[in-house]
Amino acid sequence: MAPAGNRIALIDGLRGYFLVLMMSSHLAFQGGAWALKLHHSQFAFVEDAQGFVFLSGLVVGLTYARILAKRGPDVLWDKASARVGELYRMVLLTLAVVMTMLFLVPDAARIWGWQLGKLAQSPADNLGAAAAMLYQPAYLDILPQYMIYLLAAPFIVRATASGHGLRVMAISGAIWFMAQIGLQMPLVEAAEAGLASVVPGGTLRAFFNPMAWQLLFVSGLVLGAAAASGRLSADAILGPKHRDLALIALGVVALFAGLRIVHGEGALDGALGERFYKLLRREDLSLSYVVNFAALGYGVAWILHNAQEATTPRAVALLGRGLRRFFALPFLVFLGRHSLQVYAFHVIVAYGVGAIDWHFGPFDEPSKTAIIIAAVASLGIPAAWHAANQRRDLAARQVKVA
Repeated sequence: MAPAGNRIALIDGLRGYFLVLMMSSHLAFQGGAWALKLHHSQFAFVEDAQGFVFLSGLVVGLTYARILAKRGPDVLWDKASARVGELYRMVLLTLAVVMTMLFLVPDAARIWGWQLGKLAQSPADNLGAAAAMLYQPAYLDILPQYMIYLLAAPFIVRATASGHGLRVMAISGAIWFMAQIGLQMPLVEAAEAGLASVVPGGTLRAFFNPMAWQLLFVSGLVLGAAAASGRLSADAILGPKHRDLALIALGVVALFAGLRIVHGEGALDGALGERFYKLLRREDLSLSYVVNFAALGYGVAWILHNAQEATTPRAVALLGRGLRRFFALPFLVFLGRHSLQVYAFHVIVAYGVGAIDWHFGPFDEPSKTAIIIAAVASLGIPAAWHAANQRRDLAARQVKVA
């Protein structure tokens, strides 16, 4: 990652925001919790994972394009492969902690039955598949696909910096479409059959289809690389002249908000519901999720970008300035700068809170709210640990150079 001074705090703050909401989304209490309903997904088919994956691609694009310009393409591959190795070690460490909790916590197999699946039922048989990321526990599913995307990032950044960003997006869109019609299924079935031949009853498990979700990462990656290489400016796509496009995007957001509210009430039925739900598959990032995310993302980005413009309507400008101040909160920015470490840690916290609620709950609403706040605050622990490691590494390099 780039040093803090070269980063855009707003992007880090947005990533921190998605991490906070991801933490709250993965907390489960008996009887639910009122505080967990304070979430944008109550009004949109847009979730934390979508924003996190897109912004991760954007940051990688901004960072890798600068490295490409200063140090050349060979360094990109070295950086990406080293990062993938670091992430895999993080996956193994997180998995080890979760499995240790499985053996130490009473009733663990019942508490985390759906989260761990076969890992809870027969851990010895399925641990190898989990370590190979073929059988993924709940909440740990973003890192494996992120590793795949990172391996492709050097090639995509080079192509974008050379002026082929639109071609990259066309290929990404084609891969997304293939995922929608299931062209990957023969490969999935073959892999599952191979796993079953080694592990009796072994199956693949993933909550995201990487072929579909790559659309978000690649979109962010191309935008970031194009911006950092001087091929795209924010004004070109978010300037005041695009107010009409922003209004259309916000109109689409309003439409989806209505559908989401009706869906939440269980009233989206009949012919409309039948047609709509065919386009609502989260694991495959189906069309409804893509359109809603694109519309909401563009609308919010336009408001943020034009908050200081004299031609921006006063109410919109006030909203934009308020959002800028919110996303610039130091805690959110701090989490965003150490996002992958925070992400891995949040998995352990989510499992831990589930166990606490099982053994000591049900809690009243104030207690649930206090637990949620404590869980969110704990995300600062891995961020502080990683920041301290970065400072030590920097000091060691400076001593070595001296």
